[in-house]
Amino acid sequence: MLISMNKLNLIYLTSITSLFFILMASSSIYTQWLSMEFSTIILISMINIKSMNKIVSILYFMISSISSLLTIMIISFNFTQLIILKNPDINLMLMISMFMKIGMFPFCFWMIFIYNKSSWSQIFIISTFMKFIPIYFFSSIIYLSPIMITLLFLNNLFISLYTNLNFSIKKLFGCSSIFNSLLFILTIYSNKNLFLLFMIIYFTSFLNLILMMKFYNIENLNFNNIPLNSYYMLILMLFMYSSFPLFTTFMLKWEFIYTLNMNYSNNLIFLFLLSSMLMLWNYFILFKFMILKFKFNKLNKINFINLKKNSMIVLTTYSFMFMLFNLM
Repeated sequence: MLISMNKLNLIYLTSITSLFFILMASSSIYTQWLSMEFSTIILISMINIKSMNKIVSILYFMISSISSLLTIMIISFNFTQLIILKNPDINLMLMISMFMKIGMFPFCFWMIFIYNKSSWSQIFIISTFMKFIPIYFFSSIIYLSPIMITLLFLNNLFISLYTNLNFSIKKLFGCSSIFNSLLFILTIYSNKNLFLLFMIIYFTSFLNLILMMKFYNIENLNFNNIPLNSYYMLILMLFMYSSFPLFTTFMLKWEFIYTLNMNYSNNLIFLFLLSSMLMLWNYFILFKFMILKFKFNKLNKINFINLKKNSMIVLTTYSFMFMLFNLM
C-alpha cells in the first residue's frame, strides 16, 4: 500500500512539473490558464491522499473555483482591453482574483484557517506548488500598478502584525508564506530567472523544515520528542527559513532589497524592512517557546565551549559567503 502511494505521489509530482513547464513555455493565455487549473486539481487530489480532514481540500477548491471563474470570465470578455489597452479596472479585478487564489490580504483569513487545519504535508503543498504556479500565471496577464504595489506592502505589514494574535506554529508558517508572496511577485516582474532561483531555494529549505516537523510529529508547540542534535538542526532550519541575516535565504532578501532600491521609493523600502523586522520577531517568539518547552535535562548536556566554537565557525563561514555574494 505504501509503495503504491509513493508511486501515485510520484506521478502527481511529475504531472505538476510538466504542467508548470507548459505554463512557462506557452505564450497562449488560455493554455496557461488550463495548465494552472489542471495542476490545481492534481494538487487538491494530493491534499486528499491519506487525509481524514476534508475541510482543507473543500475550502481550497471553493475559493480557487471562484477565483478561476472570475479570471476566465475577465479574460474571455475583455481580451482586447486586457492585452492591448491595459484597462486599469480589468487589471484590478485580475489582481483581486490573484489575491484570492493565493490568500493575500484582504483574503488571507481563509488561507490561515486552512493552515491551522492542515497536516505538514498539506502545508508544504499549499506553500510551494499552490503559490508558485498561480503567481507565474497572473504575472503574465497583470501589469504592475501603483495600487497593486501599495496593497502588496500593506499585506506584509498586516500579516507581520497579525501573526502574533493567537500564535501557533502552523499559523506562523501560513503567515510567512503569505508574507513571502511579496518577494516572489515583485521578483518575477523584474527578473524571471531570479524568481526561479528564489523558488528553488525556498522549496528546498522549506522541504527540509517540513520533513523534520513531520518526522518528529511536532504539534501545538510541543518539542519534547526532539533529540538534542535534531533540536539544533531545527533551530538552524528555522533561522534559514525566516531569512535571518547571514543565512542563504537572507542573501536573497538582500538582493530583493537592492532591486527595490533601484526601482521603488525609499518609503516602500522602509516599510518592507519594518514588516520584515516584525515578522522576524514572530520567529523569536517561536524560539522562546522552543527553549521553554524543551526538556531541561537535555539542555544541561550542552557543551557550551564546543557550542561557542561551532557558532564562531558558522558565523565566519556565513560572513564570508555574504561578502562574496555582495562582491560578485
